[in-house]
Amino acid sequence: MTLKTYGFIMIAFGIIYIIKPNVFKAGIWKKTAITQQVFSPKQYERYIRILGVFAIILGLYFILR
Repeated sequence: MTLKTYGFIMIAFGIIYIIKPNVFKAGIWKKTAITQQVFSPKQYERYIRILGVFAIILGLYFILR
Protein backbone atom coordinates (compact mmCIF):
# COMPACT_ATOMS: atom_id res chain seq x y z
CA MET A 1 0.00 0.00 0.00
CA THR A 2 1.14 3.49 -0.71
CA LEU A 3 1.29 6.44 1.65
CA LYS A 4 -1.77 7.95 -0.05
CA THR A 5 -3.80 4.86 0.81
CA TYR A 6 -2.69 5.09 4.43
CA GLY A 7 -3.59 8.79 4.35
CA PHE A 8 -7.15 8.06 3.26
CA ILE A 9 -7.46 5.37 5.94
CA MET A 10 -6.19 7.79 8.60
CA ILE A 11 -8.67 10.45 7.47
CA ALA A 12 -11.54 7.94 7.56
CA PHE A 13 -10.67 6.87 11.11
CA GLY A 14 -10.26 10.51 12.14
CA ILE A 15 -13.73 11.35 10.87
CA ILE A 16 -15.19 8.35 12.68
CA TYR A 17 -13.41 9.39 15.88
CA ILE A 18 -14.81 12.91 15.65
CA ILE A 19 -18.39 11.96 14.74
CA LYS A 20 -18.80 8.88 16.96
CA PRO A 21 -16.13 8.84 19.68
CA ASN A 22 -17.70 5.91 21.54
CA VAL A 23 -18.09 3.54 18.58
CA PHE A 24 -14.87 1.66 19.35
CA LYS A 25 -15.38 1.78 23.11
CA ALA A 26 -18.43 -0.49 23.01
CA GLY A 27 -18.12 -2.09 19.60
CA ILE A 28 -14.75 -3.42 18.59
CA TRP A 29 -12.53 -3.24 21.68
CA LYS A 30 -14.59 -4.58 24.54
CA LYS A 31 -11.76 -4.64 27.07
CA THR A 32 -11.46 -1.50 29.14
CA ALA A 33 -8.55 0.66 28.06
CA ILE A 34 -6.43 2.69 30.46
CA THR A 35 -7.88 5.92 29.04
CA GLN A 36 -11.39 4.74 29.86
CA GLN A 37 -10.35 4.00 33.44
CA VAL A 38 -8.55 7.31 34.00
CA PHE A 39 -10.83 9.78 32.20
CA SER A 40 -14.43 10.61 32.89
CA PRO A 41 -16.83 9.87 29.99
CA LYS A 42 -16.78 13.52 28.88
CA GLN A 43 -12.97 13.68 29.06
CA TYR A 44 -12.72 10.40 27.13
CA GLU A 45 -14.89 11.78 24.30
CA ARG A 46 -12.75 14.91 24.13
CA TYR A 47 -9.57 12.81 24.07
CA ILE A 48 -10.86 10.63 21.21
CA ARG A 49 -11.99 13.68 19.22
CA ILE A 50 -8.53 15.23 19.59
CA LEU A 51 -7.02 11.95 18.36
CA GLY A 52 -9.40 12.18 15.39
CA VAL A 53 -8.12 15.64 14.52
CA PHE A 54 -4.52 14.40 14.70
CA ALA A 55 -5.41 11.41 12.52
CA ILE A 56 -6.91 13.73 9.88
CA ILE A 57 -3.84 15.98 9.95
CA LEU A 58 -1.52 12.98 9.63
CA GLY A 59 -3.66 11.59 6.80
CA LEU A 60 -3.47 14.88 4.94
CA TYR A 61 0.30 14.88 5.42
CA PHE A 62 0.53 11.40 3.91
CA ILE A 63 -1.64 12.36 0.96
CA LEU A 64 0.17 15.61 0.19
CA ARG A 65 3.64 14.17 0.68
